[in-house]
Amino acid sequence: MTTVDDERIAALLRSAPVPEPRVDLDRAIRDGRRRRQRRRAGAFATVTVLAGLGAVGAVQFGGVAGEPAPVPPALAVSPTVSVSTAPARSLTCAASVLPRPTRGPVAVATGVDPTGRHIVGDIGTGNEDGRVVLWTDGRAEVLPAAAEHAGEVNADGYVVGTNGDGTGWVYRGGTLSFLTTPPGYDAVLVHAVNGRGDIVGTARGANDSHRAVLWSVNRPKQYRFLGRPGSTATGITENGTVVGTMDDVPYRWTPQGAGAALALPDGSPHASVDSAHGNWAIGMVPGAKQGGSVQMLPVRWNLTTGAASLLPYPSASGIAGNGDLLVDDGAPVIVAADGTSLRLPGRPEVSSTEAGTYSAVGISDDGRTVVGSVYENEEHRPLVWRCA
Repeated sequence: MTTVDDERIAALLRSAPVPEPRVDLDRAIRDGRRRRQRRRAGAFATVTVLAGLGAVGAVQFGGVAGEPAPVPPALAVSPTVSVSTAPARSLTCAASVLPRPTRGPVAVATGVDPTGRHIVGDIGTGNEDGRVVLWTDGRAEVLPAAAEHAGEVNADGYVVGTNGDGTGWVYRGGTLSFLTTPPGYDAVLVHAVNGRGDIVGTARGANDSHRAVLWSVNRPKQYRFLGRPGSTATGITENGTVVGTMDDVPYRWTPQGAGAALALPDGSPHASVDSAHGNWAIGMVPGAKQGGSVQMLPVRWNLTTGAASLLPYPSASGIAGNGDLLVDDGAPVIVAADGTSLRLPGRPEVSSTEAGTYSAVGISDDGRTVVGSVYENEEHRPLVWRCA
């Protein structure tokens, strides 16, 4: 990183109280809505790490094939690292505002497909009345009103999401279809779709019951459970590897359905996995407790080697298939696996004295397309960065 970036990251490495996580699908749906509202409302808060953080845990996969209760793997000694001082990357990026086909002061881009061609977002007032928008090669399409809260878009432009009542849906080529909620469960939370048309999410039932589920774009009324009760599914790669949790332990399933626990870095008792692309996954682990609250630390998993690394950054809002990490702190940074960094620029037509607050939440597999929003003049505008 550059010296300026070092100073910026260092300034952000401070504690922030966050409630200790647990697997609770009711809360997950509520938290998801709150996160969307915070993005729309301009509160681009980041989860920060402890000021003294400088360790990276490297451990291997535990567990066995099939669906046993996961056992956290043994921990290895963590080497000491520091925030990178590698030079800035040579890519040149430019920011531009996406067209807004419908009115609303809160317009944000929330996801991008692996190729960078399709972008999905939301436009509304910020009061749960937003319309889902799909941008393809810069052209905007408003999805039917029955589709709410987009989760992800794949390379074919198929969009998946979850309505406020817990109904999952998929939008494909102008047609909106609803996903079956498995019998015995009240709702689903749909997270991701890959290029093969595999859709993953979590079914939610009474008494905090929950289970990881797999659907298909081609057969939305059919489903298959991935894990036993107590599991969640939050991401899927292009080859069909699924990530999530099993009894609060980070977990993955191979494309053939074999399950294994992911590493828990530095003795963490549990972790969440947010998303996966290529051979990488990102999530959060609880850090030190302070006065009844706990600091959440971003973590990255290498799905090939099994290594789990605590990240010396305030947040990790996205991971590219090539391993590029998206760090969002109000002026987002792309950090490559080798430590080189690229600070994303603001819009060139806006002077430095009028610059708004930028948020980046999605990155393409090659790290060349990033999406998010800018808050300026009391409005949110959907944004895309293109790098070359």
